[in-house]
Amino acid sequence: MARSSYSYGVEHVYREQPPPSSLAAHLRCLWVETTGDGQPAGTMRVLPDGCIDLVWIAGRESTAVGPATRAAFPIIPPGSTLVGARFAPGMAAGVLGAPADALADLDLPLAELWDRAALDGPRRFDDTRSTADGLRAIQELLIRRLGRLEEPGDLLVRAAAQTLGRQPRTPLDALAARVGLSERQLRRRFEAAIGYGPKTFQRIVRFQRWLRLARSSPADARRLTDLAAAAGYADQAHLTREVTRLAGLPPTALLGSHEAAAP
Repeated sequence: MARSSYSYGVEHVYREQPPPSSLAAHLRCLWVETTGDGQPAGTMRVLPDGCIDLVWIAGRESTAVGPATRAAFPIIPPGSTLVGARFAPGMAAGVLGAPADALADLDLPLAELWDRAALDGPRRFDDTRSTADGLRAIQELLIRRLGRLEEPGDLLVRAAAQTLGRQPRTPLDALAARVGLSERQLRRRFEAAIGYGPKTFQRIVRFQRWLRLARSSPADARRLTDLAAAAGYADQAHLTREVTRLAGLPPTALLGSHEAAAP
């Protein structure tokens, strides 16, 4: 995912930044988000992206947000400050200490996955609600955790996921051969490391590619047929089915909503 940001006026701001070098092998990005006092809880639509996030809302316990197979509507209290770490596909399960498919479509307190000692540390972010303090805290949390692990992620699955990110139409047998696994092994390891099999991951990668193309096109020049073909859908009907299944809205409605501006 490219570095990005968005703002809904003064009420809701989101910003991504690259991870530090010490975490670059494991994370896709770090991010911060703030909601204004007038932002109603549960109004933000979060779309599937093939990733798992570690999320910390100031004043609350940190949470592991599992891989999504459908749109989610997180309950974020008005006036909140959040920081997050988005894992690269295949790199979260080892760090979290749970198979990714057990976390699918779930938000789980990190205290249910890690022992209390792993979570102990300064809680300055809870008091200051400063995004700088939050980013520092979440990085320190992850660096401490990684220091205890021998095998923090599935590098073969990460390589396969990167291939699908570049070439989402890669056949499963060719993908398995490229990383030196059987198709059955690849499916099993994808489920454990990413949360679902490579076919579902391909669908989500294709959906995200369509979303990027649509966002970068002027609204008055968008043609769903052209966008469907460019993203790899068989036709516009195929696009409509898949977008509705993953986002909960058909393409035109999704692009017409403010939610489509979110990364």
